[in-house]
Amino acid sequence: MRKKDTGNTTHFRAGNRVFCLNGEWFFQTREDDHGPFPTRDAAELDLKRYVEEMNYFDSIAGEHRSKPRAPARQFADFKLVDKDV
Repeated sequence: MRKKDTGNTTHFRAGNRVFCLNGEWFFQTREDDHGPFPTRDAAELDLKRYVEEMNYFDSIAGEHRSKPRAPARQFADFKLVDKDV
């Protein structure tokens, strides 16, 4: 969402992400379709696990961004010397 956008928006992908195709069950994310799973319950369970993993990784990334950065390392200046002179 952009700063100037209002909060009154429709999220089309927020619906049911679990679907059946040719008798096999899948769940859909922005990145890909995941599956096949033998049952709808199995697909929903794996979708729940996937969402929990993504939330966990987002929380780790947020912690990493909020930590102060270590000061830049200072390296010695080296000069090339011609030994033949």
